[in-house]
Amino acid sequence: MKKLLPKSIRNPKGFTLVELLVVVSIIAVLSVIGITVFTGVQKNSRDARRRGDIEAISKAIEAHINTSTDQNCTAAAGTYCAPQDATTWFASGKIPTDPASGASYNGLPANGATSYTVCAKLGDATGTCNATAADCFCKSNQQ
Repeated sequence: MKKLLPKSIRNPKGFTLVELLVVVSIIAVLSVIGITVFTGVQKNSRDARRRGDIEAISKAIEAHINTSTDQNCTAAAGTYCAPQDATTWFASGKIPTDPASGASYNGLPANGATSYTVCAKLGDATGTCNATAADCFCKSNQQ
């Protein structure tokens, strides 16, 4: 039967403690770098989705401005219509919501409104969101 001996010049089996510590530290550094990059990518993707949602909401609102020939809107001509079910505005069948919190975006106009501003908080913004805030993305009426 073979007897296992500690690592020596004649018996090079096994790793030294220093070698193990170097490998563990390299893995730790790579893990930290990977986690920070991954969280940054997630934040950017949520912000891109928020911008896309606000663009879609704005286009849907603009598509529902009342013209004198629109029979389905009770609002005055030149104002925005708010259908009974706003989910019919979107192909998904529901109004887009914030990807992180699931809260709905504010700013859908009421029936007969002459203007609107739909905003979304970007990143980890706190507080109220308006068209002048730097950490918000807003779209206002185009007409």
